[in-house]
Amino acid sequence: MKMGKLLSIQPAYPEQEIIALAASLLKRALLVAFPTETVYGLGANALDPQAVQRIYTAKGRPSTNPLILHINSTAQAKLLASDWPEEADLLAKKFWPGPLTIVLPKSPIVPDLATGGGSTVAIRMPNHPVARALIEASGVPLAAPSANRSLGVSPTRAEHVLQSLGDRVELILDGGPTQRGIESTVVDLTEKPVRILRFGPVTPEDLRNCLKQEVVWGANVADGQIPQPAPGMSARHYSPKTPLSVFESSEEWLRHVTIARPASRRITLFISWPKEQLAPYSEIQCMPSDPAAYAEILYQTLHELDQNQFEEILIELPPKEEEWLAVRDRLTRAAAK
Repeated sequence: MKMGKLLSIQPAYPEQEIIALAASLLKRALLVAFPTETVYGLGANALDPQAVQRIYTAKGRPSTNPLILHINSTAQAKLLASDWPEEADLLAKKFWPGPLTIVLPKSPIVPDLATGGGSTVAIRMPNHPVARALIEASGVPLAAPSANRSLGVSPTRAEHVLQSLGDRVELILDGGPTQRGIESTVVDLTEKPVRILRFGPVTPEDLRNCLKQEVVWGANVADGQIPQPAPGMSARHYSPKTPLSVFESSEEWLRHVTIARPASRRITLFISWPKEQLAPYSEIQCMPSDPAAYAEILYQTLHELDQNQFEEILIELPPKEEEWLAVRDRLTRAAAK
């Protein structure tokens, strides 16, 4: 199979000739995968319906699942929204560029396809030199969901994009591993109080401290609602090929391993801190006890475990505290059937 072209690019000081090449492809309504500080994005001209459709086709993504539009300035963001409340200014000044996506009423210039047919638009300013340079050179906002097949594990390295999309993307810019490791926090400013639609690196406490007001979460929409107000809201998402189950405690997964599964099976136990290996026929994958460090390597670890061809992945969920909500969200959705 012909594979997408992959070019290495300096992450801190991207070469202008490579950026120019990538921008020329985007101007022709073609697809370019590029690094952000969260995950690799599959980029296209957000204002060109033909280009946006290529994203949905390449990913096998439902057309009702909206895309995040990536911008390079607050002025550019304001062109995409029909209303820009005070909360948007506060959040943009505090968290942009960075891993926060703001949902606002969309302006007429935004194609309906980019919003999943909905009346709102999701906007983010990424904090990565390659992404920022590419948006600037393209001269348009870039729609850029994670650069992988729909529902699969998000890519944090260029090789993940290559493995997942192959010849479905014209160019992959390899800027090395991403730093945050999971997707941005998504907040909805179209209603009161402010609602978190997707957990991410920006925590509820971060948002409360910035806005000085109540912040709520939990989807106020039914699963399968059409259109969805934000990406990442499907019950099943971020899933590896290997069957995956999650447990609230070590007692639960230990019971599952020792009673429910025969010793001949290759199982990995995916836990948050070192414990004695009580099941000799399984393998232990210890994860950091710090939520940011855990999030940074989460998808990379799932990709590696998939390649090791385990029969099952068992994950002990981290604590229920607010700082762990993003990691718990990704794990529970990855395990959904």
